[in-house]
Amino acid sequence: MILDFRKIYGLIVLIGILSSCSLEVPEEISDQYSSLPEVVDFNYHVKPILSDRCYQCHGPDEKTRKAGLRLDIESFAFSKLESGKRAFSAGNLYKSESARRILHDDPDIVMPPPKANLKLTQREKAMILKWIEQGAEWKEHWSFLPPQNKIPKSKDNTLSHPIDLFVKNKLDQEGLDFSPKASKTILVRRLYFDLTGLPPTIEAVDEFINDNSEKAYENLVDRLLNTPAHAERMALDWMDLSRYADSHGLHADGIRTMWPWRDWVLKAFKENMPYDQFVTWQLAGDLIPEATQEQKLATAFNRNSPMTAEGGVIDEEWRLHYVFDRTETLSTAFMGLTVACAKCHDHKFDPISQKEYYQLTAFFNNIRELGMTGDDGEFGPLLPLTDEQTQNKLDQLNQSMSAIKKELAITSEELKQVYEYSDELVKKTIAQPNSLFYGKFEEISQISKRRHSVDGKKDFYGRSDQTPEVVEGIKGNAFKFSKDHDHLYITNELLPKMEWTEPFSLSLWLNTSKRKKESTQTLVANSGGKNDLWRGWECYLDDQNRVNIRLINVTPSNLIHVRTVDSIKTNQWQHLAVTIDGSGKTEGVQLFLNGEKIAQQGIINNLYKTMIPTKRDRKKGFVETDRSLIVGKSYEGSTGDYGLFMGKLDEFKFFKGVLTPFEVRSIHAENTTQKTEILWDEIQEHLIEKNSEIVKIKKQLKNNREEYLKTYTPIEEIMVMREMDQPRPTYLYNRGVYSEPLYTVEAKVPAALPAMHESLPKNRLGLSQWLFDPKNPLTARVAVNRYWQIIFGQGLVVTPNDFGVQGQLPSHPELLDWLAIRFRQNWDVRALIKEMVLSETYQQQSVSNELLEQKDPNNILLARANVSRLPAEIIRDNALKVSGLLNPKFGGESVMPYQPDGLWKEKNNFSTFLYEYEQSAGDDLYRRGLYTFIRRTSPPPNMLTFDATSREVCTVKRDVTSTPLQALVLLNDPQFFEASRVFAERMIKNKDQLEDQIRFGFRLATSRYPKQEELEILMDLYNNQYDFFRKNIDKAYQIISVGEKPRNKDIYSVKTAAMTMVANTLLNLNETYTRR
Repeated sequence: MILDFRKIYGLIVLIGILSSCSLEVPEEISDQYSSLPEVVDFNYHVKPILSDRCYQCHGPDEKTRKAGLRLDIESFAFSKLESGKRAFSAGNLYKSESARRILHDDPDIVMPPPKANLKLTQREKAMILKWIEQGAEWKEHWSFLPPQNKIPKSKDNTLSHPIDLFVKNKLDQEGLDFSPKASKTILVRRLYFDLTGLPPTIEAVDEFINDNSEKAYENLVDRLLNTPAHAERMALDWMDLSRYADSHGLHADGIRTMWPWRDWVLKAFKENMPYDQFVTWQLAGDLIPEATQEQKLATAFNRNSPMTAEGGVIDEEWRLHYVFDRTETLSTAFMGLTVACAKCHDHKFDPISQKEYYQLTAFFNNIRELGMTGDDGEFGPLLPLTDEQTQNKLDQLNQSMSAIKKELAITSEELKQVYEYSDELVKKTIAQPNSLFYGKFEEISQISKRRHSVDGKKDFYGRSDQTPEVVEGIKGNAFKFSKDHDHLYITNELLPKMEWTEPFSLSLWLNTSKRKKESTQTLVANSGGKNDLWRGWECYLDDQNRVNIRLINVTPSNLIHVRTVDSIKTNQWQHLAVTIDGSGKTEGVQLFLNGEKIAQQGIINNLYKTMIPTKRDRKKGFVETDRSLIVGKSYEGSTGDYGLFMGKLDEFKFFKGVLTPFEVRSIHAENTTQKTEILWDEIQEHLIEKNSEIVKIKKQLKNNREEYLKTYTPIEEIMVMREMDQPRPTYLYNRGVYSEPLYTVEAKVPAALPAMHESLPKNRLGLSQWLFDPKNPLTARVAVNRYWQIIFGQGLVVTPNDFGVQGQLPSHPELLDWLAIRFRQNWDVRALIKEMVLSETYQQQSVSNELLEQKDPNNILLARANVSRLPAEIIRDNALKVSGLLNPKFGGESVMPYQPDGLWKEKNNFSTFLYEYEQSAGDDLYRRGLYTFIRRTSPPPNMLTFDATSREVCTVKRDVTSTPLQALVLLNDPQFFEASRVFAERMIKNKDQLEDQIRFGFRLATSRYPKQEELEILMDLYNNQYDFFRKNIDKAYQIISVGEKPRNKDIYSVKTAAMTMVANTLLNLNETYTRR
């Protein structure tokens, strides 16, 4: 055989080249390979590393991206870089620049670079390298992929529940098994707490223990799921998610009425409303065709945002804060994504750009609301909460008014035939209307800076340092407003309080100066400031010199607003007249300039409650007040715009009733040399208006309107959502700064998720329908995970607020998917929860062992039940229930149980109604914690100690802390100590013998019988305490006098005091307030 040396030489060269092309993996890294998963999965093993160590410089945020490398998108990660290399080359470490960089020692080459303060462990390096070697299979982020419906097979034939199959499959992989089933006593107690938030009675425990039927457990589950207490338990978590509170949250943190929405939530859970409907109504109930009151009420969910009343804040800046809050609540609650950072820049980890953030905000940017509210009360949009009886009365009044209006129109038309033109009729018609008030602008009653009473003898009064100059006017003298804060008041005695049902008119001459800055200029008004709900009426010039008239109950929704189309001229005398016909509608307002009707437009047409000025009264709420008409300035100054008029005013006249166009023309003619043209149409209209039959019909209409107003004004209202007629443009703001809009964006969902179907409206209703589209991979998963967390103590994804790249991976992804698919078939929450609690996984005992502590200390694999302290509200409910104090009333207003004195006073004194904590009385002291009044700046301290939230932001998982303060609350808080005393009385009354009394109390507190050793310890405690209190009777009385509940005087006080200490000990047992 002859060797071909050329071929051998070529083979040697090829081997050399291949050797030089290999990448040597250090031994300390290659040793890690054996401990890695057999198949490295990108989503579960590699992506978390890239996200945490690489995305900061090579992720979604374009502004921080280095070297043009992007590792969050497949096409970029595998494409050629500027250097000609590739970050990843499937199956080839040598051609993968990322492999070379993570193995390098040179600080100028290694990745991550030392200056990033991030390092890869040897195991993490090995994971990436093995993934590349195995072909570098890329997958989209797990939560953005459609859920898969795969039920694993199990060798264990005893398992039939799908949940158990998924969990067992995972346990088998780790060499673990289920823990034994919990005892019936523990199970019944666990079920009661998880499903109702209350402990079981002794009778309920015994009934379940003695029921040996096959369906005993399932029957108990069904029974608990159908109780009002279950609805209360479910609503508790929803309050955290929805950031529900009874106060505004910022600055004054004043009172708001939102509890009717909480009642709606309770009703929805009680009726097991499908989850898709439950969420859709809350996001967009007002947009559902022919929306009902309940559907509109549900949208108060969106109005739970904290709001500010701080004077001087910029309204638009804070209005946008509320829009951002709703956007971020949507993403946290229903999408499981963190989007807040994209407000300022592209998300650094998840595929959400800054533009996409603002596209989401566009869904919530179309309601008319204020950025700066008043200290207390509700601010629009508002929903009146009418009951059936009241609504029927309002409907009847509306029908009556419609009939009267029809009669009025017919009569007016008939009178046109009566009044035919004649010179004699014209001559008889020409007469000046009588004014109720005629302000001649001749002199002012001066008052000092500090004295606010006036003698009422002159038309106007004002502060001596802020009164206008008397100058020549259109007729005699006028007032010239030229200095800052020049203004006047019209004496109260000269003008009555005017309700919008009372027709009235006003007339004045004005000569406005050229404005120096953009602001409003008040001509005359009695509308209040923000803390008076802006209630009243006002006539002013806006920043474009257009005339505006507003009749206000509360801004920005319950009012009418009419504005001239064109601006009025400056530096010349002009006559302005306004007529208001008492209809409370924009079409009932007419503006005249120089005797002629002027083109006008209705801006807001939604007045249905009183416009009589109001003030705050700590005991009575908002009450009517006599507020003088102010001239030349607004009562409002918190925005920095004081409505200061610059120019001259003269000949102010106020009329009771509607001025006809003919009368307006006549008033204008009084002070002009121009010849007034007489128009027969106007005279005919005037004659009809003054006709006795018309006056009579209008009187009937006025009476109906007054009755309507009287019926409507006391109706409770709640803040809800209502779309504006004309969409507001939405902008992308530079770094989120309200004053730096860059360009407009349209409502749209993130591109990384399935697109909205073209048929869906681009509003909140369309957004909600998109959330529940079967193609949406997030909604069902996020909801299922949150309910799993309620039942099992922690979610399958332990970061329920973050299903993005930085969030934790699901412990049982296939189980999460199966539950999500099953849930979205009917969106039945109750069926979902039943599915969970019927599983053997749920019914395991919670006792751990050495193997579990070693392999799964956090119980991620679910080889046992979780042990967790009860939520703050339920710890309190438990004590009240055990003692017998609990008031089971379902729904209703928030209550104020015991709280240390002075906490609210420490916060601020701006809120009139929340200046001082007013403790509830009677049974209201003992309502469930769900109903406790939540003031955001000062939440209930005993609940806050146990990690209740302040409800400032959407919270889907509470922090869990352990502090000495918690023990002190259980020992000494009046609510718990009073419960201990009433609990003691219950123990004494129920049994005769001490041993039986303590055994009974122990079972009430823990659901089980005490061990003999425990019984003896508690009996010794009682006897010691009895001896002590017998010798210190004053201490006994002190102990049994805590709380408002009267003590049982039939029981010897020493006995009650001693047993109170035993009861207090029982309520402080870890077992009492722990779910096992």
